[in-house]
Amino acid sequence: MSEGRSPSWVPNELRWLFKQIRPFFRWHLASFLCITAGSVLALLTPLVLKSLIDQIIPRRQIGLLLLAVVLIFLGSLGKTALTSLGSYLMLTAAQKMGLTLRMGLLRHLDTLSADYYDDTPVGTVIYPLKEPIEEISYFGSDLVPEILRTLLTICFTLATMFALSPALTLAVVLFIPVFLIARQHFRRRLGVDSDAIQRDRISWNNFLEEHLSSVIPIQLLGQEKRQERRAFRLLAWTVRSQQELFRTGVWFTLFTSLAVVLAMSAVVGYGGWSVLAGTLSLGSLVAFYSFVTQLFDPLSGAAELYAKAQKTFASIRQVQVVLAARPSVGNPPAAIPPVPEPPAQIDLVAVEFGYERQKGMLRIPSLRIMSGEQIAVAGENGAGKSTLAKLITRLYDVDSGSIRIGGEDVRNIPLESLRRQVCYLPRDPVLFDGTLASNLRFVRSAVSGDELREVVRSAGLSAFVGTLPEGLRQRIGPGGCQLSGGERQRLAIARALLQQPQILILDEATACLDPLSEALVLRNIRRCLGASTLIVISHRLSTVSAFGRVIVFSGGRIVEDGSPDTFISSQSTYSKLFADAPATVERDTASLP
Repeated sequence: MSEGRSPSWVPNELRWLFKQIRPFFRWHLASFLCITAGSVLALLTPLVLKSLIDQIIPRRQIGLLLLAVVLIFLGSLGKTALTSLGSYLMLTAAQKMGLTLRMGLLRHLDTLSADYYDDTPVGTVIYPLKEPIEEISYFGSDLVPEILRTLLTICFTLATMFALSPALTLAVVLFIPVFLIARQHFRRRLGVDSDAIQRDRISWNNFLEEHLSSVIPIQLLGQEKRQERRAFRLLAWTVRSQQELFRTGVWFTLFTSLAVVLAMSAVVGYGGWSVLAGTLSLGSLVAFYSFVTQLFDPLSGAAELYAKAQKTFASIRQVQVVLAARPSVGNPPAAIPPVPEPPAQIDLVAVEFGYERQKGMLRIPSLRIMSGEQIAVAGENGAGKSTLAKLITRLYDVDSGSIRIGGEDVRNIPLESLRRQVCYLPRDPVLFDGTLASNLRFVRSAVSGDELREVVRSAGLSAFVGTLPEGLRQRIGPGGCQLSGGERQRLAIARALLQQPQILILDEATACLDPLSEALVLRNIRRCLGASTLIVISHRLSTVSAFGRVIVFSGGRIVEDGSPDTFISSQSTYSKLFADAPATVERDTASLP
């Protein structure tokens, strides 16, 4: 059944789940056939018992007795074998479904923009990829066969019971509404308790992600006990939520079990009276009692299935929230040619931008950066320097106005093309747990050894790599934790050189280097990238003063734009910004050729 044609009474979570299950229908069909055969074999034992009590034993038919034993053995063994095969097929479907869901969710997360990750803790981002997907995939794969098994068992059992005694069957059926009433009564509470567990798990996940990524700073601040108390509090909330769901489930099971107890009592009472009255054989009563057990077993299982469904539906809602998120920065509807070569000029016209809580924090009426120009950007913290870089890279879109590269609005350039040609390096580069070479090859997998050695030399890493036992094959740990700050920045710069961007933006990306090393690296960047445009954001006087053009920001506005020589006055923002810089810094040391 397609999602659009699902009846309105079907929960939204169930419609979504069926849509995810549909690609694996053949696995579910095979599992269903196994379960159907197992359900049919389950009817064999009570019927054989009836024959034993009513005919075989009273008549002392030894041959039929042996046949009955064989039939019971084969029926029980066949049921177990078919059920196991069905479970295996369900497991396969669950694994395939889980893989598909995880990859789909990961692909969707890869499309979301910077503002989503700014506002969402890492633990919250990661969580749906773990427990919720696990619950959805296994419950989803178990759901269809379980529902079919329940329906088939109920139908087959009721039909056989009716054939044995219509009156006794009617007496049993009257108690089924007790189960349905209990189900409806506890439905809302189970959903509320399941959502509470999801919220508590996310809170714990966020704490764990934050804590484990900050263990050393926590130790240095001597706040281990404080964090442990917070961890205990979060875990206690999770335990309480699980206990509350368990208690609700117990009451739910208790009331649904009431139907089973009443039905059993009716069978024993009314059935026993019928045997005494001669209207029902003893074998039929024994068989009927077995059938009642088989009838209410799936109903009791349905109670547990329903409780589990509410927990899974909470996981589905969690995943749906993520999938409903849409990137604020997306590809244009129609592709246009990539950024032209050589690198074109950058124009900002009437640009206004603000983050969610800082509306209008950046305003640039007009700014032009010529093709191949090399400039520095300076200003106090929070002045808008990094925001400018992120807008050019299109991590965010402007609120109004436009940013153009080569005359084309960046919003009309495909993101893949734009980010291949415009490289943005922040102060803290992103490195991966692997080797130096694998981190360099992250942007270009097919790169020769000579190219690797050249960018390593240009970034000033040659001497460091020469001291490593495995050279470029040396592992650097998660996030490059085995490297110093300067080594991490050099490695990121070497990787950017391999990318060969037309526009390179360094946002304090050399701040961990000493002035002389920084000057050498910047000189090598210019040599390797040729006519590429270079934009360097820095708080360091030796860096900024090496450029022929400096753009100075203050309060989200460009207050000065020109040669640093023109800013040497006691009243200029540039002079005030570097008033406390050491007088011994030699400008020529950092000057670019």
